[in-house]
Amino acid sequence: MVVQNLPGMKEGYAVLVDLDKCIGCRACQVACKDWNGRPAEMTKFSPTFTNPPDLTADDWKVVFYYEDMTKKALLLPSGDKIFEQVDIGPLPFQCMHCADPPCARSCPVGAIKVTAEGAVVINKDECIGCGYCATACPFRVPKRGSDGKFYKCTFCIDRIQNGMLPACVEACPTGVFKFGKASEIISAAQDMQAKGKLVYGLNLDSYVGGGTRWIYASSDRRSFAIKKHFADRGKPVATQQSREILKQLIVYGGALGALLLAGLELVAWRKSRVEEKTQVKEESR
Repeated sequence: MVVQNLPGMKEGYAVLVDLDKCIGCRACQVACKDWNGRPAEMTKFSPTFTNPPDLTADDWKVVFYYEDMTKKALLLPSGDKIFEQVDIGPLPFQCMHCADPPCARSCPVGAIKVTAEGAVVINKDECIGCGYCATACPFRVPKRGSDGKFYKCTFCIDRIQNGMLPACVEACPTGVFKFGKASEIISAAQDMQAKGKLVYGLNLDSYVGGGTRWIYASSDRRSFAIKKHFADRGKPVATQQSREILKQLIVYGGALGALLLAGLELVAWRKSRVEEKTQVKEESR
């Protein structure tokens, strides 16, 4: 059931991601795509092993691979340097499901709701494709589909509401994801933090409500993956204030709101057409 009042951070559900257990097999990525019925597509590798290079409208979970070359070079017995020692750190990533999601606040038509379980869900039937959610999201999660609407991870709300685990959680062979009541997950994350592990997802900026329902933890061995991945994510987006002002105009402005809404739809349609033409040109090269 979708509710208008945001559940507290310790209400609903959350996931603790223990990167020390991740082997980068991509079982979670495949399970997500399979359960949600997203179409197959030709993808490309990033400069590392990440494939596709980022989230897409059809890939709601992607395992990112980060490299750490800060350690000493490996040496032959003779003392000759042979190559730099490279550590690989996989990091499964999807919508973070913020406590107070900027995407929902920015949506001018209320197409993004937060459920009682804490899932942040886009209603594609209500989405007008304006792209404000993508602009407002500090994690760069919502992506435009071929139909002009935006898509992202749903926290497998359809499974959770039927007593099932999220597809990615169930598919993981090494127990990377710990799913449970938010209060218990937060407590477990705090315990890991107290033991010296790097934790991301607690005590974040108020822009996202102070925290997220996907919480990452790692020992020093894999901490570089968290640091690199979230180095430029999770920060306030400067345009958010103007988006929220516009939303209020649409909600309360009557005829003005209707005109603004029509304008948004026109801009969204135009943007979608430009993106389609650009994609066709790139594929024809």
